[in-house]
Amino acid sequence: MQILAYTIAFAIPLASLFLIYKLDLYKTGQFYTIFICGIAGWVAYQTAGFINGTIIHQGWMGRMDVIRYAAPVIEEILKGLVLWALVRRANFTYFVEGAMYGFTAGIGFAIVENFQYINGSPDAGFAIAISRVFSTNLIHATTCGLLGIALGMARFERLPRQILYSLSGLLIAMILHIGFNNMVTRVNSGLLLLYAIVSGLGGAGLIALAIRRGFKEEKDWLIEKLGMIDRVTSNEAKIIQNIENMSAILKPLAERYGKTEAAKIEKLLLAQARIGLLRKSLDKLTDEKMKRSVENQLAKLRGEMETAQRTVGTYAMLQLRHTLPEEVSPVWGKLQSIIQERAAAPQTPGGANLWNNLKSRQEKTAEPKQESES
Repeated sequence: MQILAYTIAFAIPLASLFLIYKLDLYKTGQFYTIFICGIAGWVAYQTAGFINGTIIHQGWMGRMDVIRYAAPVIEEILKGLVLWALVRRANFTYFVEGAMYGFTAGIGFAIVENFQYINGSPDAGFAIAISRVFSTNLIHATTCGLLGIALGMARFERLPRQILYSLSGLLIAMILHIGFNNMVTRVNSGLLLLYAIVSGLGGAGLIALAIRRGFKEEKDWLIEKLGMIDRVTSNEAKIIQNIENMSAILKPLAERYGKTEAAKIEKLLLAQARIGLLRKSLDKLTDEKMKRSVENQLAKLRGEMETAQRTVGTYAMLQLRHTLPEEVSPVWGKLQSIIQERAAAPQTPGGANLWNNLKSRQEKTAEPKQESES
């Protein structure tokens, strides 16, 4: 039963993280950074345990007061430390990333806490695991995710609004955590577990809703920013803007050229998406030093995109771009416009009309064929 309890305490929080991660369709939250956030959550738990234990052992506050008031403040500060560093990076795009990283740090914190509680009450390990994974775990993830959103939005603000956004996010996280801890330690009703689960699921739903809203804004950014300046064709830009249909788009490519080739194309499209998002991010930034860092990151991403383009086979790339001449070459589009204008123009007496000449020649070549058939 203990093994089952540990499995639940580990697997279900990770499953909730995976569901949130799937909402980040442009994969702005990079996997290795998400892993670091999970480790940071584990470190935050160990540090918070030491500080909370010291407060209790020194007699500065009673155990229940620490749980209700001090612990939420200490834990939110420690969980959020990694986020303050990440939002300053050059490749950070928007608050969707902040939500992802915050949610992950909260889940990392919660998993270690789950193990601690199960170790402390082995006979009730299964019940503890079940009750925590849908309530307390999601509260830890939600509060830290909200802080990540606030810090992600503050990135584009000037002082003092930048400080105001950041501190407001931290304060909201602390208040929600304090409210939850007071509820679970004061309510004696049989509905306590239901209240806790509703709070946890509601918080996770709030983060999911924020990510969906951020995703829609990112799509608008890409409509505005992606184009030939980054050597992204209009068809590629359309696919990126409809990234939720990526699987359906890549399926015929995978069937014809193989899954490996389709994976290369997906990697290319996601790199192009990040370029568009960073270009918009560059417009919104007010810090000159950060702008220079983003410009360097853009140059690096363009190099990665060009490398990815070279690895994709010629035929697969042509099919991706639908092999339409006007999409591949602006010269062909101009030539086609000229021909259409000439065709629509009235014929000048005695003058040459290219379209009519072509039409008459086609009719002459068709006449012998018709006679032979008759």
